[in-house]
Amino acid sequence: MSAQILHVDDDPDLRLLISASLREFGYVVATAGTVAEGLELAQKVKFDLFILDVRLPDGNGIDLCREVNQLQPGRPVLYYSAYASDEEQESALSIAGNAYLKKPVSAAVLEKTIAELLEGKLDAAV
Repeated sequence: MSAQILHVDDDPDLRLLISASLREFGYVVATAGTVAEGLELAQKVKFDLFILDVRLPDGNGIDLCREVNQLQPGRPVLYYSAYASDEEQESALSIAGNAYLKKPVSAAVLEKTIAELLEGKLDAAV
């Protein structure tokens, strides 16, 4: 059975691109553009992994991570952002989450990171 992934990003073009790549990798993907949309989906569907942009129009991925961790404990969370410094990455991961990729990232790195998170082999910044 394919893993189900929720990808939350406010950039619709990036959501389309990432979701297409994830589907090619064999995953089932749902997307959202805001914290509110992501929470609504997380309340309805059990996901195996969350990919969260850090900066969202109605909040941030760190707060969303806390919320989804309460709804679905133990699910890996991958932050994905273009704006974070090393300090911001460390801070985000110390609060919640399992890994952090800076945009842009290659499809191969994304696929490898997701696979490692789903297998429980990764729990640190990438």
